Amino acid sequence: MSYELCSALQCNVCLAFAAFPEPNKSTTETQLSMRACSGCNLVKYCGKDHQKKDWRFHGEFCCAVQRIKNTYNVKHPLQLSSSGREPKTVEEMETAQMQLKFLLTDALKRPLKTYEEEIISFPSVCGVCFKLKDSHICPHCRSQAYCCLQHLAEHSIEHKKVCHLMQLYYCPYKVKELPTDFKLKYTGRVNNLHKSNLKTAFETVFNLKLPAKPYETLKDYQLFAHASDFSCIATICFTMCHLDILSMETNKFIIYIVGSSVEPRLWFQKVHTQFFFIQFPLFTTLELHFIGPETLEALEENVQYNFLGQERNVFYICYNGLFQDYVSYFKGCPSLIVAFNCGFSEYSQHFKGSPAPQSCAATPTSSTRTDTWQKGIWEMLLFFRVPIVFTSFTKLESEFDFAALRKAADIGTFTMHVERIFAVSKNPFHDLRPLRQCNSDDDEAFYFRNGYIQAIHTTLKK
Repeated sequence: MSYELCSALQCNVCLAFAAFPEPNKSTTETQLSMRACSGCNLVKYCGKDHQKKDWRFHGEFCCAVQRIKNTYNVKHPLQLSSSGREPKTVEEMETAQMQLKFLLTDALKRPLKTYEEEIISFPSVCGVCFKLKDSHICPHCRSQAYCCLQHLAEHSIEHKKVCHLMQLYYCPYKVKELPTDFKLKYTGRVNNLHKSNLKTAFETVFNLKLPAKPYETLKDYQLFAHASDFSCIATICFTMCHLDILSMETNKFIIYIVGSSVEPRLWFQKVHTQFFFIQFPLFTTLELHFIGPETLEALEENVQYNFLGQERNVFYICYNGLFQDYVSYFKGCPSLIVAFNCGFSEYSQHFKGSPAPQSCAATPTSSTRTDTWQKGIWEMLLFFRVPIVFTSFTKLESEFDFAALRKAADIGTFTMHVERIFAVSKNPFHDLRPLRQCNSDDDEAFYFRNGYIQAIHTTLKK
């Protein structure tokens, strides 16, 4: 099974969809209909075998839901806010979901896991009237349910806005590992990168076209995902278009990547660093410092290769710890500081948590956790005139992230001025793969890694 992808309309083990060959046929008329779990009423299976196979994973959650149903005397866990009847409005549905999440967190004595959060946030209910009935589904994305054909037709214009994103999000190919070598060859650079975007840039440098419907075949989706993996390095290059690179008078570019986790292995491989060198060929050395308590491993490595007729050096320095500790041990000055999907605001009293890609689960409030960001942000700001670029998942989060940065600047031992290099905007080089929004306080139903970008530097106030 794979809990990297879960849907209330898919088998919770093999990710198979219910068979709806024609939009005018209901569940009862199809050859293959899914078995709903009678305990929690929130997940489905393609057969008894997969339901039994899943019990060791699903059992704890399912039993907790059953206890809640019995305690509140409801037939379905999403009837909690409506005195036993089905929710009829968005507000009633959101209230029921919030109550269920709270009660489950208390019953399980732990935060909800990603897939548990998802099946509560995106249940199998009619997209129009919220009935707990899925007689029909969208024939294209197969991820939105309806209680009747009339509601399917009524909702078609509104649903069309997100149907393509739903097809990408619930594409079963996303759980497959990517090939290690796509055998693509660089054919040129991107002129006017600051006016381009990730899709166009990828197509330009490799002289190819990305598929319009990448969810249709495994090969197409994997190429699409490979292009998405260039988001981080392309975001860096996009930022550099706003800097005075020629005045640096050096062939080495040093980047501190703060809050790092899986970046070294996934998004800064040889093929990605070549993108950097093809855009900025005057640099022959790229020094990458990956810093964060979730960095996969501590290592120092030098990779050399010939590219564009010159010897290129890429230094990888990975530090498993906090930024404020790293700068006290490693004395140096970066050319650029980067924080991808930074989460500066995750400890804010006003913003209860960023919609992290690995988990939609509710984040504990700041009162229960230690703020590890504030000192790190302060240390970043002490690199005067060094550009600091940071990305956020959503517009709302980007505003809170900037506020957290300004707060750190204001409470330091001396005053400094925060100057914008460019204001927050949608990042044209965001990851192409959508993520679904579980946080009801944020109005972006879908969001992207590196979705919004902004850059600043600091100076001492006189």
